Amino acid sequence: MSNVSVAMADEDDAAAKGEDTEVIAITGSRVAGRTAADSAAPVDIFSAKDLRGPGDTDLGEVLRKLVPSFNIPTQPISDGSSFVRPANMRGLPPDETLVLVNGKRFHRSALVQLGGGSLSQGAQAPDTANIPSLALGRLDVLRDGASAQYGSDAIAGVMNFVLRSDTNGLETQAQYGSTSEGDGDEWKFSANYGREMTEKGFLNVTAEITQRDRTVRADQRPDAQSYIDAGIEGVPDPAMTWGTPRSKSKRLVWNFGLEFSPSDTLYLFGNYSDANSEGGFYYRNLDRDFFTDITTPDGSTFNFLQWFPGGFTPSFGADIYDFSQVAGVKGTLASISDDLTYDISGSFGRNRIEYFLHNTINPSLGPDSPTSFNPGTLQQTEKNLNADFNYPIGSLNVAFGAEYRDETYAIMSGDQASWEIGPYSYLGIGSNGFPGYDPTQTGEWTRSNYAGYVDMEWDVSMDLMLGLAGRYEKFSDFGDTTNGKLSARYNLTDSFVLRGTVSSGFRAPTPGQSHTTNVATTFIGDDPTPVAVGTIPPTNPISEFFGGRALKPEKSTNYTLGAGWTITPDLTATIDVYRIDVRDRIGISSSIDIDDATRAQLVASGIASAADYGQIRFFTNAFDTKTQGVDLVMTYNLTSDWGDTTISLGGNYNKTEVTKIKDDRVVDADRKADLENQLPKTRVNLNVSHSIDVYRFDVGARYYSKWKNATDQQYQTFGSEVVVDASATWMATSDFSLTAGVENLFDTYPDKTLYGEGTGQKYPGGSPVNSDGMRWYLRGSYHF
Repeated sequence: MSNVSVAMADEDDAAAKGEDTEVIAITGSRVAGRTAADSAAPVDIFSAKDLRGPGDTDLGEVLRKLVPSFNIPTQPISDGSSFVRPANMRGLPPDETLVLVNGKRFHRSALVQLGGGSLSQGAQAPDTANIPSLALGRLDVLRDGASAQYGSDAIAGVMNFVLRSDTNGLETQAQYGSTSEGDGDEWKFSANYGREMTEKGFLNVTAEITQRDRTVRADQRPDAQSYIDAGIEGVPDPAMTWGTPRSKSKRLVWNFGLEFSPSDTLYLFGNYSDANSEGGFYYRNLDRDFFTDITTPDGSTFNFLQWFPGGFTPSFGADIYDFSQVAGVKGTLASISDDLTYDISGSFGRNRIEYFLHNTINPSLGPDSPTSFNPGTLQQTEKNLNADFNYPIGSLNVAFGAEYRDETYAIMSGDQASWEIGPYSYLGIGSNGFPGYDPTQTGEWTRSNYAGYVDMEWDVSMDLMLGLAGRYEKFSDFGDTTNGKLSARYNLTDSFVLRGTVSSGFRAPTPGQSHTTNVATTFIGDDPTPVAVGTIPPTNPISEFFGGRALKPEKSTNYTLGAGWTITPDLTATIDVYRIDVRDRIGISSSIDIDDATRAQLVASGIASAADYGQIRFFTNAFDTKTQGVDLVMTYNLTSDWGDTTISLGGNYNKTEVTKIKDDRVVDADRKADLENQLPKTRVNLNVSHSIDVYRFDVGARYYSKWKNATDQQYQTFGSEVVVDASATWMATSDFSLTAGVENLFDTYPDKTLYGEGTGQKYPGGSPVNSDGMRWYLRGSYHF
C-alpha cells in the first residue's frame, strides 16, 4: 500500500481560506517537499474551494466537473448500478483507478457491477459517494500508472482524497435546490468542526445529511397507453420511471492527529455512511404468464390481476452501509538516523448492501406471495497492515516498505419468500425483478496478499531528476506479480520542463469477481417454461466445461511523456501524452445455453448442480485494449482594479481500441463498439472564477464531443454538447455567505435515444450528459 503521508500540514487550511499557497503534492512521490510542479508524473491538485463550489450532493458529479477524463453516468433501471454508480477515468473500468484517503487504500464497494454498461460491467470499485466534499482539504489526481508504487488497481491513475485537519471551529452549510421540471427536490445540511487537541494535536469532524427526490424523464410505454385507452384501471403512468432514483444519506468523517513525543505522531481517521436509494424496474404488462388464472387448494380461482389490474412496476432499492477506520503511528527513527522516517498503520473497511423490493410478487407462491421482499445482502470487508519507511541520503531518496492485506466478499441469503419455489413454479420463481439469494448461493470468500516495495528518486543535478520503483506482491489465490516504474524529469530552462514515465501495472481479480453467484429465473422468447440463468464462479465445474478458468490479474504497460511551461508568473500550461496497454481484461460472458444432452452429460459425470441451470455465465479474462490520449491543463491568474480572476482550462482526448478478443462470448460486436465509442473522445472543462469586494462569480463550461451507443447491433451517434454552470456568492460578513447557482444553465439534454420507444426511455442511460436538465440551488454558509 502507499505511504502518502497523512495530511497534518496547513495546506488544506490555506486552501479552505482561499489563500494563494503552494500545495505540497505527495501523491506519486515519497520525497518530502516535492510539489506538483516538481513531479515527473502529471498530478492535478484541487483545493477545498474547487471541491465545495459546485452545487452537487454527489462527490462523483463534482469530480466530473473538475477532471476532464472522469465520467460517471447516471444508470437508471440498472440493478445495483443505479445506486453505486460506476465511474471511469481515461475510459477504463472503475476498478482500474486506485482510490486513497489520506494516502491509505480505500475499501471497495460490495457491488460487483453485473450491470453498469459495457465500460464498467464486471468491475468492483470503491464508492466515493460515501465521502462528503466538506470533509476534504484537497484532492490529488495522479494521471499515471502507479502499481509499482501503490499496488493493485493503479492502472488509469490514483485519486487521493486528503481530509481536513484545520482547527477553525464550527462551519455549517445548508443547501436546497430543484430542477426546472419541478421534480428532484434536493437538500443538504453539512457541518465541519475542527479544534486543537492540546497544543500538539487536532480533531476534525464532518457530518452531512442529504435527501433527493426522484426525477422522471420518460414517455409512456405504448402497451401501457393502450391499456389506459381501453379503460383498464391501475396502469402506472409513466409505466417506467427513467430518471435519477430518489436517495437519502447520513455521513460522518473524522480525522485526528496527536504528536505524543517530539518525533512521533499518532493518527486516526475514518468514515461512516448510511444511505438509502430506490428506483424502478421494467414494467410487467398484462401479457406476462403470471397474469393467468390458477386454482388454489380450496378450489377457488386466483389471478394476480386482482392485485394489479393494470400490471405493475417493481420498485427496487438498497440500504448501503459504509465504515472505515485507519490508525497509525509515524515519525522519525532518531536512534538510527534523524532522517529516517517511518509510518506504521492498520486499517479496516466494510461496505454492506442490503437490497429490498416493493410492489412485486413471487409468482410461484400464488395468493400467498408477499409484495415486499428483502432479496439478500452483499458485503465487502478489507483489512490492511502497512510499514513504510523513507530515508533521504544526500540527493537520493530511498523509500521502502511492506504490506499485508486481507479481503472477504460475502453473499447473505434473502428472506425465504424471495427465493422460495412455491406450488405454482410454472409461473416463475423468486421475487420478480430480482430473485433472492437462496442458501446454496451464499458464502464467504477470503483472499490475502503481502507485498514489498522500493521507491527511489535521485536529484542528479539541479535540472535532472530520475526515479525507479519496484514492487513484488504474492496473492493467496492466483500467485505473484512484480511491477516496475521508471521516471525522469528535466528542466530544459527555468520555465520549461520535460517529464516522462514508463511502468508496468496490474489489477488483481477480486474475491467478488471470482466467487459471485446469482441465479435469475427468466423466460426465453415465447416459451412459457421458466429458465434458470446462473452467474457462477469461473472455477465451477460447469464453467470449466465451457472453458472457464481461474481468473488471472489484468496487466498493463503505461507510457507518459509531457512538458510544463511557466509562460509568465501568472500563466502556466502542461501537456501530457499517454498510452495504456491492458492485457487479460476481465469481463462477464454472455449467457451460455445448456441443452438437454449437455446437461445429462454433466450430471452423469457427477456435476449434479447442472440440473439446476438452463443457462450460465461467468467471469473470464477475455480481451486486450490499447488506450491513447492527451491531457492539456492551463491556468491563468489575473489581478486588476476590477478584482481577482482565475481561469483554468482542462482538456482530454482519449481513444480506446480493443486489440484482441480471446472470448467472443464476452466481447461481441455491441460491446466492442461500446468499449471503443461509448464515451466522447474529447472532453474540455473551462472554469472562470472572479472575485471583487464581497462578491464572487463562478462560471464553468463543459464540452463533450459526439459518442456512439450500440443496442442489438443498432448503432446511434449522439451529438456533441456544451453544458454551462454559473453561480454568484455574496460574502455578507467574514463568517456568513450566500450562494445562488444554476447547474446546466441552458437546460441541455443529450439527444433522444432512437431505440427506447417500447420502454418509454427518452434519453440514453450511459450518457456523459446528465438527463435531468437544468437544476438551481441556494446555499448558505456560516462559520461560528
